[in-house]
Amino acid sequence: MRVLGGKWKGSILWHLQNEPLRFNELGRRLEGASRKVLSAKLRELGEQGLVDRRVLDTRPVGVQYELTDFGRTALGVLESLKEWTESSEL
Repeated sequence: MRVLGGKWKGSILWHLQNEPLRFNELGRRLEGASRKVLSAKLRELGEQGLVDRRVLDTRPVGVQYELTDFGRTALGVLESLKEWTESSEL
């Protein structure tokens, strides 16, 4: 839970599951997350080996994030959690 816990980490991983995303696009998909919080969570996920950060050679310079192979292993846990919450009668 220390790795995936918190409000935004699971959502970030979920949004990166199909394709790499640039910082601003990821921010748009995570409505409510400030740029500061998103940056901090992406840094933590990078330090934990779940997300790779790549600086793009574009004008203006862009940054793209994608799941690592280790990060992809967390998707099964997130999918199970999603199914569990959808099946419960909250």
